[in-house]
Amino acid sequence: MNEMCQEGKHCQDCRRYQDCVTEWMEEVYTFVGVAMEGLKRPRDYGSGELLSMVEMHTLEKIAETPGLRVSDIARLWNRTLGAASRNVDRLQSKGCVEKVKLPDNQKNVRVYPTERGKELARLHRDYDRRELDTLARTMLEKHSPEELSAFFRVLHSLRETFEQKVQD
Repeated sequence: MNEMCQEGKHCQDCRRYQDCVTEWMEEVYTFVGVAMEGLKRPRDYGSGELLSMVEMHTLEKIAETPGLRVSDIARLWNRTLGAASRNVDRLQSKGCVEKVKLPDNQKNVRVYPTERGKELARLHRDYDRRELDTLARTMLEKHSPEELSAFFRVLHSLRETFEQKVQD
């Protein structure tokens, strides 16, 4: 925020500073809301079955690292243990994963993909590759690589700031 604004002043010195900050944050909150809806909305990844993006990304992580604990999944996705557990339960009810209790500790449950789960994870990777390629091409038609690089640096900084606030 130390760049010059449209009025030729440093941002904090500009009379519109508070309005600009409010506009920026409204855009961020709107984006987050749209993204959250996209995460929850079930879609067909090529199998004919509808699964949410959250379910598919969880399944893909389980397929990449068989034997994860639910607590590992919660930590990886920055979710509560309860939310991660419900997500794994949904995947289990759909025949995508199985929970295995270790013989030495019945509370220590590991999660493994089923063959069906492995196939769905593969379909999801292919789907993501196509979708992300389309998104990248669209963004590169509208913005230069330098603009996108700057945007992602700002986005990274914003994420770190929000993560710090959550930890405090």
